[in-house]
Amino acid sequence: MHYITDHLAVVFKPPVPMDLPTPNSRRLAPLGRPAAAAAFLAVIVLAVACDSGEEWAPFEEGWDPNHPMAAQVLAAPDRGDPIDMEMADAGERWFRVRGCLACHRVDGVDVAGPYLNGVTIRRDYEWFRAMVLRPDSMIRMDPVARDLAEIYRVAMPIQGVNDLQVRALWEYLRRIDGGAGPGGAGLPPGD
Repeated sequence: MHYITDHLAVVFKPPVPMDLPTPNSRRLAPLGRPAAAAAFLAVIVLAVACDSGEEWAPFEEGWDPNHPMAAQVLAAPDRGDPIDMEMADAGERWFRVRGCLACHRVDGVDVAGPYLNGVTIRRDYEWFRAMVLRPDSMIRMDPVARDLAEIYRVAMPIQGVNDLQVRALWEYLRRIDGGAGPGGAGLPPGD
């Protein structure tokens, strides 16, 4: 029994580091302020250089409204900006999956709600965003939304979507409308 404990103590004895300074050994001189500042700056430059090419894919990696690029992703496109096809594809998926087709079509035919082709020509992004995110407030405060509720005799329910989904829906509708923005070429029939 005594043999086993002695044997284990020898086998599991931690190694003695050979490169640790001893009290009599010579230590390296500390870096001076200019050298320390240069080393710190080099680390920062390398970190920024390595990070600058990073792209964020919110449709693949998940939406983070606090991400540094979130505001850029959500920014309303200017008239004539190219269509973001990845975002438009996501908007089309959400349009179909969330059941928007039950009330809205994109072929100029009214259903329970107004058709949405041409909406990026008739309305601006902020109006569309508010209507999708807060339809109840829009019906109380906005005369156009109030008129639409009276015409269709049904109020749009709260959809429970986030800003990225609204932005993607807008991009999908921009693609349908040919990329035109408010004041763009021609309105669909009946408008």
